[in-house]
Amino acid sequence: MSSVPINRPKPLSAAIAPKMPCNTEAERSLLGAILLNNAALKTIAEKIVPNDFFHDHHRRIYIAMMEVAEDEKPIELVSLTEQLERKKEIESVGGAAYVSQLMDGMPRITNVAYYAQLVKEKSVLRGLIHATAAIQQQAFEGEEDAEIIIARAGLSMNQVTSSLTEGSGNNPAVVVGFSSLLNRECAPVEYAIEPLLSSRGTGEIFAWRGTGKSYITTQMAVDISLGKPLMFGGHRGGGGHWPISRGYRTLYVYGEMDDSEIKQRAVALARMADTAGGIPSDDQLGTMCKDYQKTWRPKLSTARDRKFIEDRIFGHGYEGLILDNISTLWPTSQENQSDRSAILAEWFTDLNQRGVWVIFLHHAGKSGEQRGDSEKEDMLSFVLKLRRPANYKAEEGLRVEVHVEKNRHKPSESRWLMPFEIALAKDASGETIWTTRPAQEAQRRAAFEMFKDDMPTMFVGQEIGVSRATIYRWKKDYDEQPNPDFHAGSED
Repeated sequence: MSSVPINRPKPLSAAIAPKMPCNTEAERSLLGAILLNNAALKTIAEKIVPNDFFHDHHRRIYIAMMEVAEDEKPIELVSLTEQLERKKEIESVGGAAYVSQLMDGMPRITNVAYYAQLVKEKSVLRGLIHATAAIQQQAFEGEEDAEIIIARAGLSMNQVTSSLTEGSGNNPAVVVGFSSLLNRECAPVEYAIEPLLSSRGTGEIFAWRGTGKSYITTQMAVDISLGKPLMFGGHRGGGGHWPISRGYRTLYVYGEMDDSEIKQRAVALARMADTAGGIPSDDQLGTMCKDYQKTWRPKLSTARDRKFIEDRIFGHGYEGLILDNISTLWPTSQENQSDRSAILAEWFTDLNQRGVWVIFLHHAGKSGEQRGDSEKEDMLSFVLKLRRPANYKAEEGLRVEVHVEKNRHKPSESRWLMPFEIALAKDASGETIWTTRPAQEAQRRAAFEMFKDDMPTMFVGQEIGVSRATIYRWKKDYDEQPNPDFHAGSED
C-alpha cells in the first residue's frame, strides 16, 4: 500500500485566508459519487489530485479512497472507515458519521466530470493566490535582486499552469509499455562531439579565470560549426581525438568580453583556420555580445531575456548554443545559486528536447572545483575541467590540461576520456598553432601502474605514447620511489 503525501502551501495572511475560492458542495458530491459508484473514481482521478480539495477532511477522505482502491477492495463505508481508523484519521475527518453523510441526497447518476471541473477551477485559483502572495512578500522584503524574484515568479506561474493538466484527461504525458519499447523504432544517438555531447545534450566547461577556457571553447565552436573530422586530435596517445559527426549551426553568446576582444580572438583563430580547413560563414557560426546591442545586453536572469536568445536560436536555425559564461550572464549570490541552477536546467532541457545542444562555461570556485550544488551536474551530458599543469610557467601562455570529470555516453574508445594537454605554440615559421599531447601526470601515473605489473619498459612507452628517453627516465623514477605522487610536478 502506498500513501499520498499532503502538501500544503504556506499560510496566507489573516485578511486573505477566509476569502479563498472553494466549492464545498462540489467536493462533497465527488466523494459521495465514489461511494455510490466506485467506477466514478477513475473519471475523477483523471482530473483531480488530492491537493485540489480545499477542505483538509475531504482531502484525507479522497486519499483513503485511493488507498482502498489500490488494495483492490471495494470503496464502501466499512472499508473506508477502517482505512481512516488504521491511519488514525477518522476523527480528523469528522468521524464515521460525516463519512456516511456524504451520500445523503446524492442522486444515483451524478455528473462527476462537471463537479470535478468545479473543484479543479477553484484549486487553480487558490494556486494563483498563493503564488502571487509569495511574490508580493518577497518584493516587500526586498532581500533579493528583482531579477531573481521575477525569475522565481515565472517558475511559480509555470507550476500553476501545469496544475491545469495535472490529473486531467488532457494530460500530455505518454507511457510506452516495456514490450512495445522492444519493438519501438528509435533514432540512433547523433553526436555533436563524440562521446561527450549528443545533438540533444548539455555540457559544462569550468576552470579558474584566466586559464583560457573562452579561447579554447571558441576554437571548439569553430570546429563544430565547420564539422571538422576531429576535435583536438593530431597527437599520439590518449585524450582528445573527439569525432564531430557534421557541421552544426552554432550561436556563441559572450557575457563579459567586448567586441574588440572577440574580434581579436576571431582574427587569430581565422588565421589558424585558413591553414586547416577554412573559417565558418555567418550562417554557420553566430556571435552575440553586449557591444552589439543598443537597448539590451545578453543575460539569462529573466524569462524575457531567455526568450530573446531563444528567438534568435530558432529564428536563425541554430542547432547549438554556447554560453560564456554563467557567472556573467546571470550573476547571483551564493544563496541564490540553487534557484539559478533549477531555472537554467529547465530551460536547457527544453532546448535539448527541441533539438538544440548547449555548452555553458563557468568559473571554478576557490578550491578549483565546480561552483554550485551537486544537483546541477545531474542533467549534464559531460563536464570538462581545465587546469594548468603542475609544471606550468607563466611565460608559457595558454597551456592547460583537459580532464573529463563526467561523461554520460559510453565511448567507443576509452582513450577519448584520458586527460590531455592543449597549448598555443609557434611553429617553425613563427605562426601560432594549437598543439595537443597526453597529460604528462596522467601518463606517468598510467606508466607506474604498468611497471607495477612488470610490463616491459619499451612496451609501456609504446602503450601510452611517450618517447623512449622519457619512459626509461620514468622507470628509473619508479625504481627509486613507486608512488607517482612523489614525482608530481617534476620537470620532464
